[in-house]
Amino acid sequence: MKHSRWYRALSKNASAGHFWLSLFCFAVLVIASFLLFEQQIQDFLNHLDLYLPSSPTQQLNLALLLIALLALDVVLPVPSSVVALLAVAILGSVGGYLVIFIGLCLGAGLGYALGAGYFRMLSSRLGLHQRKPGQMAYRLGTLSLICLRGVPVLAETSVVAAGMQRYPLRSFLLVTTLANAGLALAYSAIGTFLVEENALLVTILASMVLPGLFIAGYSLFKALRKHTAEQTLHGRFEVSYDYPVVFTDHLFDASNPCLHQQLTNRQNGRVTVMVFADEQLLKSAPHLLAQIDGYFAAHAADLHLQAPPIAVPAGELSKDSQVLEQLYADMLKHGLDRHCYVLSLGGGAVLDSVGYACATFHRGIRLIRVPSTVLAQNDAGIGVKNGINAFGQKNLLGAFYPATAVINDFQLLTSLTRRDQIAGLAEAVKVALIKDREFFEWMEQQADALARFDHSASRYAIRRCAELHLAHITGAGDPFERGNGRPLDYGHWAAHKLENLSHHRLRHGEAVAVGMALDGLYANALGLLSDVDCERVMSLLTQLGFNLCPPELTLKDAQGRSPVLLGLEEFRQHLGGQLSIPMLSGIGQSVDLHEIDDARMERALQKLSTRSIPVLDLSEGFAK
Repeated sequence: MKHSRWYRALSKNASAGHFWLSLFCFAVLVIASFLLFEQQIQDFLNHLDLYLPSSPTQQLNLALLLIALLALDVVLPVPSSVVALLAVAILGSVGGYLVIFIGLCLGAGLGYALGAGYFRMLSSRLGLHQRKPGQMAYRLGTLSLICLRGVPVLAETSVVAAGMQRYPLRSFLLVTTLANAGLALAYSAIGTFLVEENALLVTILASMVLPGLFIAGYSLFKALRKHTAEQTLHGRFEVSYDYPVVFTDHLFDASNPCLHQQLTNRQNGRVTVMVFADEQLLKSAPHLLAQIDGYFAAHAADLHLQAPPIAVPAGELSKDSQVLEQLYADMLKHGLDRHCYVLSLGGGAVLDSVGYACATFHRGIRLIRVPSTVLAQNDAGIGVKNGINAFGQKNLLGAFYPATAVINDFQLLTSLTRRDQIAGLAEAVKVALIKDREFFEWMEQQADALARFDHSASRYAIRRCAELHLAHITGAGDPFERGNGRPLDYGHWAAHKLENLSHHRLRHGEAVAVGMALDGLYANALGLLSDVDCERVMSLLTQLGFNLCPPELTLKDAQGRSPVLLGLEEFRQHLGGQLSIPMLSGIGQSVDLHEIDDARMERALQKLSTRSIPVLDLSEGFAK
């Protein structure tokens, strides 16, 4: 049924019309009540002194009653403005102020607690928490929370909404306390003035008019805000990422459907694929090239290998601008477009470099990561970060670009040297220390098996580490690291510096192990980490085969400073200006520190550098 233009206009403004009509009727009702009962009210006010409390005990009891009324305003129909001005009239300006302030603060706290508890549980039962933004009321802002403190009904609703929306508790307490202090001051000043003028009748009237003034002020604020907003265009959208992390064996066996599924489930027709592989991986597994060619030949109907696999320098050598340019040249030469796939095989550094090229070539080419080291399978390959080193800074240039899929083939790890197999376990220790106490205890029990790279124990450690890493990326609310908090960077500020100082003689995992040990000693010196837990960290890292005392710890520059400690400033710049260092507060939990005591960190460094080095029987050049 169609309606006229006038009907639609009236309907559109119906809610506003109803509001002003209700306000007019309320005002008429108030005025009429005073006209009808003027004599009775005046007689009551003339004899008000008879009802006022005379003893301190009575005054205290009355003050507690008024505080309770104001606090319970969130659940009871209490006219808070009337109660507030009555408190000033009876208890004076100072006493009234304290009663109003305490009552309003308790009421705000009660409302927040109800919102965060009962009402939030009720909303989840009703399925309201599953609604998309826009289907419920707008999210409460700090300015709105302040402005609504003096508006009847909305004041109580706002604090309940703050609890339901999990408004940060500390911020809520600060904002509402300051707002309540100002509101109590306003009530106290108005009430004191009216009482001194012997205008108690006007005081009662004012208690009813003040809410209207608050509403008018808030309406004016909203109108001005809307007018300002109309001058600016605001756009907002969300992008959903979904990428599986698959665990398999013998990925390039023609009978293994894993890779085929990941390449074809997002696209119809024949898929063009280009492979970039870690040159060290190709040397240690010479059969891999033939396996890749055979796999694509077996699936030629659906998959097309654009060119033979292209080797990429291994390790940190791959994270170089010249290597990046060569990657671009290869992609351009073979005509890759945004619908093609790049298959990246290698360690974390190669995945970083190839991932950065894919993120920026044609503004994004589909990428599948196939990590070939322990560290890459349990950490680096799971994340969404890509980048290269530049101007002497690690990962200075990069992009956040999630892969289409990550495929972990355990068989690729069997060709690694023992040193590389063990080095990757440092990230497993890291994520266990900051997130999973039980996982850390399991690693303590399985330390000998992990040091031997026992397949069963190593498989579990890699998978559990990947689970925790992925859970952090998808569940912490900051996958692209907009904030400063970086719990997954535990031990990394020193690790990055140690890698540079050793000219990458130290593997990333080996440097992270040293960084965790250093930060563990510092946390222990601060009293955050107990002596027992600190020793447990050191013991596990040592049992796994890590040398926690590399010679880089004892280096000094011309001014006698430790170059390792200069890594703190570099890490601060990397974070964007504010230092945020995760430190252990126990096994399985961490806190962020924004300031580091240089003297204590220096002592922790000296303690670590003089720690006795155990004699370990590890082959294949592991740094002792």
